[in-house]
Amino acid sequence: MTQIITYSLRSDAANSDEYYRTVAAFAEDWLARVKPGLAGLITGFRDHRRGHGEPDRSPDECAFELLALGVLVHEHGKQAARMAGWQVRLLWWLALARERYPMAEAAIKWLRGLISGIDSDPVSVKNEEDILTQTIRWLKVNEESAKERRLAQWEAYFKSNGALQTREAVSRCLDLAEDFARTSRYVLGRYTGGVERFLSETAPRYRWRYDAGLVSRTHLEYHLGMLGSEILNRVYRQRFLASRNKVAIVPPCMRAQPEGECKALATPFGAKCQACTVTCRVHQITKLGEKTGFEVFIIPDELHVFGSGTGNQGLGLVGVSCVLTNWSGGWEADEMNIPAQGILLDYVGCKYHWDKKGFPTDTNLTKLQEVMGVSE
Repeated sequence: MTQIITYSLRSDAANSDEYYRTVAAFAEDWLARVKPGLAGLITGFRDHRRGHGEPDRSPDECAFELLALGVLVHEHGKQAARMAGWQVRLLWWLALARERYPMAEAAIKWLRGLISGIDSDPVSVKNEEDILTQTIRWLKVNEESAKERRLAQWEAYFKSNGALQTREAVSRCLDLAEDFARTSRYVLGRYTGGVERFLSETAPRYRWRYDAGLVSRTHLEYHLGMLGSEILNRVYRQRFLASRNKVAIVPPCMRAQPEGECKALATPFGAKCQACTVTCRVHQITKLGEKTGFEVFIIPDELHVFGSGTGNQGLGLVGVSCVLTNWSGGWEADEMNIPAQGILLDYVGCKYHWDKKGFPTDTNLTKLQEVMGVSE
């Protein structure tokens, strides 16, 4: 029986097929229910973007972005406000240093964990406008760049309408987050049954680690990730299908063999499977790609190695990753003009974040084929 650390898309079933049906129905219901109440904000934002010569976004994507803003402020606003100025400056410097000195990554991560774990006196936050700014700053220094850039665009739009409208808009997003917390817990909570136990028993031991923020996420952000991957897949779907070259990137935690024994060959785009273990899921996905016309790489350090796509004639990416990281990867790819589709790991198990020894993770191959638009 597979160990469940925080979430499992399989719940009590043999696979995650039922999860994908559930989240699709939930996304349909959520969009139909909330979009009418967000119409004013969405229309104003889209007009604002067009007025500045920026690409338009669909109402569905805008609705999700407002929810993401509300959830992140709801979950991290107070934490962001407690971060002292010296912490912000040091964390930002370390983020730049990690890019400049990759050989020092381990030491930099250790320092980040040490600095982030220090509690500072609360900073005075007068209103929703302040807490929005603090949260976006927090995202930036914690290297959540895709989220920071996307939500900073909403902050700029809100502030262009004045302080009162900004406060009202952020308050509306927080109401949206609270409503989502109730409805998503009822529908999606069965897939995140291990989160509370992990937060109470294991996450406190991560306080001084660089990934303490990741492993300390609550049910609400897991459910946000589930909805986000589903909605963004729909938003980018037609562009992805029209892309000429399709690539799947999978995480190293899916390998059957540990890092020192896996024979995957390093390439500029991530490691390439060399078929050392027949039962390895990465090998099986690679073979499927060979049969049906897509390439497979183990996730590279940074998505920018794939360069800038050329719209419908370029590259289409399918990213396989955990619930907490998948949706923001879609935003990161979109910034490079690469249409992406996301598929979730059925559960987590990597030794870098979740388990001391680590164990192979898995994903839904039927969903992968469906997303790729192929059949064996």
